[in-house]
Amino acid sequence: MKPLIVAALTLLTAGCGLEKADEFRNGYPKGDAVTMKLPGSTGALSGDRTRQGLEGEKAALYTLTRGVTYVVNGGGVWVLALVKAIGEQTPTTVTGNKATWGPHTEALSPNTYKFTVTRNRADDYSYALEAKAKTEADTAFRVILSGSHLVTGKDLGSGTFLLDWDKIATLPEHDDNVGSAEYSYSRTSATSPIKIDAIFRQVLDRDTNKKIDVDYKYVANPGNGGNFEFKMSKDLAPGTALESSAVKSRWQENGAGRSDVKVIGGNLTSEATFSECWDSNFASRYLVASFAPTSGWGAESACAFQTAEYSVVAP
Repeated sequence: MKPLIVAALTLLTAGCGLEKADEFRNGYPKGDAVTMKLPGSTGALSGDRTRQGLEGEKAALYTLTRGVTYVVNGGGVWVLALVKAIGEQTPTTVTGNKATWGPHTEALSPNTYKFTVTRNRADDYSYALEAKAKTEADTAFRVILSGSHLVTGKDLGSGTFLLDWDKIATLPEHDDNVGSAEYSYSRTSATSPIKIDAIFRQVLDRDTNKKIDVDYKYVANPGNGGNFEFKMSKDLAPGTALESSAVKSRWQENGAGRSDVKVIGGNLTSEATFSECWDSNFASRYLVASFAPTSGWGAESACAFQTAEYSVVAP
């Protein structure tokens, strides 16, 4: 998304000095609203995310879960970068309940962009980022990002947004992402749960070079841990058919947690399950797999969560 980010941020500097933007600056999500966070060390993730570790090593399912949150957050990073820049600039025009940035074309870009925020009510906003080839007529603008946001306080609220990579791919300048990502989020007060759902449809799986669907569900409870679930259709077993898998990870505030995995269909003849627990240092303390019953370790009593809990979006 880098070329789009640069161009979109550039168009936001094209304001004509209007000072009426303040009332629109709450009209889109900020900061943590669409960012999934798991407990972790200050270091970056390293090594193979899917490697089965040993007892006492960093838990493989913790590493996988944390890595997946980075993937999901990546879809929202572009939105966050955009709205941060919007908050620092003034619109090109303000008319009644609508503020517009652009249309603008970066000097060397073949794309033209326009961003609009509409105030529907005092605390209810909608917004859209549109783009077209600079040589096309204004009637060719297509919406590549759209969303709505309900304000409940400073940097607080709930809403949804849709990022359409297929439409972005019709522009002269674009990256290799395909499909779409739809996010819904809620953080209505400083003490309320942070909830984020993300639905990725027909996105490219870099491992298999196939298009897949993935669903994500995240809840963080301030001071009390959280949970993260994701479901995907992906070729995981020998053969060409796609298996359906679901992962549910839970963690306490100190970082100790557990993941439970279920895989069915495709080339599997029976359901497969896999569970792993880790301590507050993210070291694996318990592992069990239905398909390899003698390869596990530890006691389930060592788990922060002592019973398996599979995803509600399990296939």
